[in-house]
Amino acid sequence: MKNTYRGVVFDLDGTLIDSLEEIATATNHTLEGSGLPPHPRDAYKYFAGHGARVLMERAAPKEVVSDPEQFEPLLERFLAYYHQLTGTIARPYDGIPEMLTALTNRGLKLFVLTNKPHESAGECVTELMPDWTFTQILGARDNVPKKPDPTGAIELLDTTGIKGEEMLYLGDTAVDMKTASGAGMVPVGVLWGFREREELEQSGARHLIAHPLELLDLL
Repeated sequence: MKNTYRGVVFDLDGTLIDSLEEIATATNHTLEGSGLPPHPRDAYKYFAGHGARVLMERAAPKEVVSDPEQFEPLLERFLAYYHQLTGTIARPYDGIPEMLTALTNRGLKLFVLTNKPHESAGECVTELMPDWTFTQILGARDNVPKKPDPTGAIELLDTTGIKGEEMLYLGDTAVDMKTASGAGMVPVGVLWGFREREELEQSGARHLIAHPLELLDLL
């Protein structure tokens, strides 16, 4: 007998949307604009996932990161440009629209929990996935610890009355699997995102899926 789930929480970058090119473009634009070396696109699979500050800390040279007078303006320039660029290059992965429709038809509530800046996250979901209703979209906020801290995930449960075991959590990194486990949700690792199967397995994924529609097999 399958479990009865009432909702699905999604990570955004690398889970719902293919945003690697967008992240790489924004970061490299910021670095090159400051006379700093850029990185290959695939490097951003490992730079991204912990929010904008950590992304820039990983992408910028160590001597810049260690100097607040250089790093803080660099981060601000990145945030401004990334907000402008968000949603212009990224697109939902193949199968995501069909999956969202199937989940909606089954009466499940949809949520987004991401370390992308909160305002950018909301605009991105609205622009790229306008045909589906998300009960809540939570991005990185100054007063809430970022994933893998489970505070944001627990907030979703508390505001909806859904229990952790009734909520599937889809993500593509260890950050997501740890967030889900910390909130008592069911961690589902997606294999089309930024990271590898091994990372997801080692960080607590209870299920692994290779295509969005495989999620329906868990319902």
